[in-house]
Amino acid sequence: MINPTQEELNLYIAVAELAYAISLADDEVSTAEVDIFQKTIREALGTHGRIAQIRFTQIHRDPPQLKDMEASYLIALQIMEENKIALNRVLIRKFIYILEQVASVMGVSESERKIIDRFEDDVIKIHASKRSEKIQLAPEVANLYSTIGQLAYVIAKADNILMQEERETFRKVIKTQLGDFDWLAEERFKIIDDMIILDVESTYEHALYLIRKNIKGLDENIIQKFISVITEIANVAGLHRMEEALLKRFQEDIYEIFGNKI
Repeated sequence: MINPTQEELNLYIAVAELAYAISLADDEVSTAEVDIFQKTIREALGTHGRIAQIRFTQIHRDPPQLKDMEASYLIALQIMEENKIALNRVLIRKFIYILEQVASVMGVSESERKIIDRFEDDVIKIHASKRSEKIQLAPEVANLYSTIGQLAYVIAKADNILMQEERETFRKVIKTQLGDFDWLAEERFKIIDDMIILDVESTYEHALYLIRKNIKGLDENIIQKFISVITEIANVAGLHRMEEALLKRFQEDIYEIFGNKI
């Protein structure tokens, strides 16, 4: 098992700070609640989460005089910003899981739980700022990568059932195909999924529209990324007649669009 860097350990401390702030919503933290946090940390972060366990217990034994959730939140966010070099989407998902578990077990009210949604938005922005410091994609290529997420959703929903296996396969294959830019496809997939889009045909046609609109960035390499992503998702679903027809249709459509470029 790879040992975490100091920056990653600092991120764990930030989560402990924020989890404690959330637990203060009912003005006190019981020993039982501390135990729940410890268990949740072990589930999400394994043995590497020990530093978060230690930090949470330390705050519990010697709590700050001012029980200010907002101040604690800002401190946690500052730690995230200062150590964003170690931040990735896997950690973000684990952190959100930890906070949701803490809020659920500790009976935090719905209004106070909104701080978790706020944290998710803020930490994703921090992660995005980290990405912006790297090599940038041309706008047309970035838009095409996003469209991969939209088309993947079409394939996954072809039989009107979106399986967890399809979601996991999608995340795995876009990481392989898109590397550091997998978030572009993932965010588009999540947006459409959250909207509960039922009209597969119109979503497909809109994806083709976006490809035509960004044809400047289209090349054989990107076409193969599209095909690889949607083929793997279709295979997980068992490649039923509808998925197979969509795959064949897409290959014909995208090469027709590409032919108009060259």
